[in-house]
This record gives sequence, structure tokens and C-alpha cells, in this order.
Amino acid sequence: MNTKFYFDQTDLFPYEPIHPKYMFTYILLSCMFFTYCNQKIHHKKSNWLQQNTLLSFIHASICSVLLIVGVLQATEMFEDPLSHANHFNYTLLAFSVGYFLYDFVDCVQNSTTSIVPILIHHITVIVFFSHVLYYTRNIGYAIYGLSLEINSVFLHARRLVRWYSPFSKTVQFQNFLKIFIDIGNYMTFVFFRFGIVIAGLRALHREGFRLNPIVKYFTVLITMAMGVFNLILFYRLVKNQLFGKQSKRQEPSEDDVLVVDNRVLLPS
Repeated sequence: MNTKFYFDQTDLFPYEPIHPKYMFTYILLSCMFFTYCNQKIHHKKSNWLQQNTLLSFIHASICSVLLIVGVLQATEMFEDPLSHANHFNYTLLAFSVGYFLYDFVDCVQNSTTSIVPILIHHITVIVFFSHVLYYTRNIGYAIYGLSLEINSVFLHARRLVRWYSPFSKTVQFQNFLKIFIDIGNYMTFVFFRFGIVIAGLRALHREGFRLNPIVKYFTVLITMAMGVFNLILFYRLVKNQLFGKQSKRQEPSEDDVLVVDNRVLLPS
């Protein structure tokens, strides 16, 4: 009888590492997918920011659906997110790393504004998720952090609705759509962005001894940084909601407010 190997004696699930070749394969396929999407949605009337936001919306939407599927088909993950791992969630994390790599290159090549915060965010996410994938360890908590993409769907939709024509041009439908997006935005912001930070810090306090010290302190740092960014973004959203519609000339400032979106907020 084969003896099950556990990475740590406190682990609930046996350690079953996935070969890194799958990580590199899935990341490459993800980069190719978003490159293809970029070519297909390219429109002469759209500027780079609009196209980049649309791709971010596509990534967030796909992630949101797959996250729900991943959680429902492996609810035992909640029993021990640190040691739990399966190929589906592994692939989802690699898919997101591929997107962040693609977006990193896209921002460097095409952005005309300061992108230092975005690049720092992308590098940190890529390093953190790649470490998780390489060692097949801490996948559950990485999935927790990635769940903030559910809020990113509403953040991006808020901008896209202003840039592109809705399905119906009736005033009633447009008002309903904006109200729906605003309600979804604030509800998912509180639950997934603030909630994930609280859950992450609580888990680090309770189970930090199970992590490598370097990984532990790195994770504490990025989780606290995400909390600060969340507070700043939430303040700007509320401020814009209350005072950002004073005049049509001031309307473009809403784009500047939302530049600090999910790409600047690091998953825990």
C-alpha cells in the first residue's frame, strides 16, 4: 500500500504536485488567446484604453464564471485551502498569469500615461501566482484572491457602458443598466475586495506557521497593500458617484478615477 505524502504534518490533503510543464503550457496558451482576442476586437474608432479595458472585462468575466464552477465542483477546498489542489483551479490560475503577462507587454508597448503602478502590480501577481503554481501549494488561497475579479466585471462594465452603445437605447433601459451595475459594483466590492483582505489576514494570523517565512511575510505585505489600494479605490468611486456628474466637461475624469482598477489591486 502506498503511503500518502503530506507537505506539512498539519495538511488535511495529501501533497500531489502538478508538473511545471503544465504551468508553462497553460500560460502560453492564455497569452495566445488574449493576443487573438485583441486582434478580433480591434476597431479603428476605439482607442487603446477602451480596447485594453474590454480585454480586462473579458478576462474578469471568464475568471468569474470559472471561479464559481471551480468552487462548486470542489467545495472541500474550504476545509484546507493551503493544501488543497486540483487541476481545474491550477489551470485557472495559470490562465490569469497568462493574461497578466499579455497585459504587461500591452501596457509597455501602447500606454501613453504613467503605468508604473500597473507594472508593479503585474510583476507581483505573476511572481506570486507562479510560485503557487510551481510548487502546487497555496492554490486555495490564491483562488480566494482571484475572486476579486468578480468585482472587476462591474468595475469594467461601468466604463464600457459609457463608451459603447447598450443593447437598447431607451432611456429606461440605460438607467436600469447603470443602476444594476452600480449596485453590483458596490456589493461585490465590499464582499470580494474588503472581504478577501480580511479573510487573507485572518488566515495568515491563524496558519502563518505553515508557510515558509519569506512567503509568509511577502503575502502579508501584498495583502496589506491590497487593503490600502481598495480603500483608495472605494473612496474615489464614492466621490465620483456623488460629485462626478456636475458637468459633461468633467465626465472624462471618471476614466482617470478608474485607472486604478483590478490591475493595481493584488490578489492575496
